[in-house]
Parts: sequence; C-alpha cells; structure tokens
Amino acid sequence: MVSADILLSQAKECGSESAVTVNHRMLIDKILARYSSDFVVCRELLQNADDVSATSFCFELTCEMSRSGRGTSHNSSITEIRAINNGKLFTETDWKRVASIAEGNTDIESIGQFGVGFFSVFSFSEKPIIMSGKQCMVFDWKNDDSLTTYRYKLPPAQQTDSTSIILKMRSKYILNTEETLIEQVNEIIPHSSTTDNMVSATKTEVIPTISLSQIKAYFTKGKYKRL
Repeated sequence: MVSADILLSQAKECGSESAVTVNHRMLIDKILARYSSDFVVCRELLQNADDVSATSFCFELTCEMSRSGRGTSHNSSITEIRAINNGKLFTETDWKRVASIAEGNTDIESIGQFGVGFFSVFSFSEKPIIMSGKQCMVFDWKNDDSLTTYRYKLPPAQQTDSTSIILKMRSKYILNTEETLIEQVNEIIPHSSTTDNMVSATKTEVIPTISLSQIKAYFTKGKYKRL
C-alpha cells in the first residue's frame, strides 16, 4: 500500500497545480440562509455602530414615489438604504477585515463588527458601498460569481467625519407607512408580518414590503435605544 506521504510527494513533483476556486455568490447565499431572521440587516448595522462607540445612528430610506398621485411615500419603491454612524472611522485593519468573509473581529468586546453577519447586507444590495472618513470601498462582481472590492481615496468634497453603508436595492421593495407603531411595539414581529407581501394587480409577482412602523419599533426598543 502506497503511503500518503509518497503520494503527496509524487503529486507535488509530477502533478499539475490548480488553485481551488470559490463561488462567492453561492457562499454568500448560504450565509444569507443562516441569517434570515427578522431585521437581520438592521441588527448588523446597529451592532457595527455600537462596536465603534457611535452616539448617533441614522437609517435613511430613499424611495421612488408611487404613481398613485397621493403625494405620500406610502407604497413607494425603496431604491436605496443608507446607514450612517458617527463612531470611530475605519482603520486599515477594518478595511481588510470587511473584505474577508467570515474573518470577523477578534475583539471579544465587539458584538458583530464585520463578521459573517455583515454579509447579510447582500440580501438587499448586489454592490454595497462603504464610506468612512477619506476612504470608500465598493463591492462588485466579476463573472457573476467572484466578489471583488475597489477601494479609493474620496475627493476632498466627499470626505466626512462619519461612516456610511450604502445599499442600492437589488430587487423591488415596497415601503408601507400606514401601519401604526402601537400595533408592533409590544411584540417581536414574526417573519411573515415583517415582510408582508404585496401582489401586483397586473402580475402574479410577489413584492416584499418593508413596514416603516416596524422599523421604528425595532430601533426604539432594547439595548440600541440610546443610538
């Protein structure tokens, strides 16, 4: 019987070398399947803000107004989500860590800074963008399955004292602004109600809905109330 050491030696001497490839899209899809609980993106963004000692956290929704002509944001399409915090700016280590799937933060005092959970943002955006201080990093895809990043120094006019995570929506979400906060504040919202479905009158397509009142309830409850 040929020993494993001999086979390994023969392979290195005579074999052809080929790098192991990783389908980043499939890997991220598996991560998203594990992090499919309610408000997972909100939680991760809040945790990251908490880890950098932020005292302010701003969650902005940019919408395309509906054609109903009502003049309100109800039933409008969400085109972008932007989370802004005033905590410590990214360090060189942070920039490297955020681009490394599953590496996470070795600081045991940190809750979730740039670990696997951060990649939950891909459930909303194909190409997340991070701006922190003078630097910007953009995630992009090559050949549809290989994730890469582009990092550069921002022009002086675009530099800030804050950190922003910008998520241009990968698919259509409808904003519901007419539910009352009281309906949601006393309980944890089950997944089915968090992503209420709206069925188009002309198609059978199911369009997920984000409830503004539920987001407000989540942000005003629990340990993150101070942010």
